[in-house]
Amino acid sequence: MLFRTGFRVVCLLAVLSCLVSCRTVPGGPCAAREWVEVKRYVCSSPVKRDALLAVFDTALVPALNRQGAAKVGVFWSAAALNEGNAEYDTSVFVVAAFPCLKALAASEERLLADAQYRSDAAALFDAPMSDPLYTACSSALLYAFPTCPRVEQVTDSPDRLLQLRIYNSYTPERNAKKVEMFEQGGEIDIFRACGMPPVFFGTALAGDRLPNLTYLLAFANQAEKDAAWKLFREHPAWLKLKADTQYKDTANKITNIVLRPSKGSQL
Repeated sequence: MLFRTGFRVVCLLAVLSCLVSCRTVPGGPCAAREWVEVKRYVCSSPVKRDALLAVFDTALVPALNRQGAAKVGVFWSAAALNEGNAEYDTSVFVVAAFPCLKALAASEERLLADAQYRSDAAALFDAPMSDPLYTACSSALLYAFPTCPRVEQVTDSPDRLLQLRIYNSYTPERNAKKVEMFEQGGEIDIFRACGMPPVFFGTALAGDRLPNLTYLLAFANQAEKDAAWKLFREHPAWLKLKADTQYKDTANKITNIVLRPSKGSQL
C-alpha cells in the first residue's frame, strides 16, 4: 500500500488536536498553513473504481465543501499514464485540505452525521459486505510547507494531468534537509520558473514509509508536462542546486504517480 492507515493515524490526530490550538470552529479559517489528507482507496476492478469515483463526485466533494474544505481533489490512474505500471489501475485518490487539525480530525464524524451525504452516497453505504465499492483505504497526513501554505488549483484544463510525488528519506535529518532544499534552497522557485506551480507541498506526519515529503503538480496536458520537466532538468539553477553537497542523499526513494481528475474534482 502507498499509505498506512488505522489506529496510529487516529491516535496521532487526537494527540495533535490537543497540542495545536484552533482559533475558530472546525471548517473556519484558523491557520495560514493547511492540513492535507491524501487518501487512497483500492477497488477490486476498474468498474468498481468508476462507481466509487461517481459517488465521490456527487456526494463526498460537496459534503467536504460543506465542512469548509474548499478544494477537494478526486483522481484515478492507469498503466498508460505510468509507463506501463498497473499498480494504481483500480485506485481512487482523494486530496482534501483543512484549515486546522481539529477540523480534519472531526471530518469523518461530521460526514456520518450529514444526512445529505449519507443519501447521496447510498451506493457506497448500501453495498453488501460481500461486494463493497472498495476493499481497502489508506491515508497520509501532511502539514503544508510554509512557502506553499495552501492547496491551490493551478489549472482547470479538461486535459490536465497531475503528478503525486513522494520523497522518502532514510533519516529524519535528511528529510528535513530535503524540505530545506525545496524551500530555502530554491527548488520550488525553480519549479515555478519552469512552469510547474505546485498544487501543494507537505511534510508527512503520519502514513507509510516515514519520513517523507509529498507534493502534487498539475499540468494542462501531457505536452506541457513533458516540456516543463525538460526545462527543469536543464535549468542552470537546478544543476547548481543538485550539485550542492549539503543536499546529498536527501531522498532514497521517489514514488511518482501520474493521475487524471474525476469529473467532479476541484483540483
